[in-house]
Amino acid sequence: MLEVETRDAARRETLEELSQLFCVVQEMGRRLSHETHAKSYYPVRELNELLHQVREKLDMIRQVQSNY
Repeated sequence: MLEVETRDAARRETLEELSQLFCVVQEMGRRLSHETHAKSYYPVRELNELLHQVREKLDMIRQVQSNY
């Protein structure tokens, strides 16, 4: 049982770290969009949309994880 709890704790920690990492990466993408290419630069806007989707997916995974 302790092994399962340790594995679950490690999984929660990894999900939290990934979420924090993508939050920083998404902010960098926003800065790139606004400071370097303005909002109209499509590839940067597309990147930011993908990063947002990743963060949403991580939140969904974290919710499922917390239900176990």
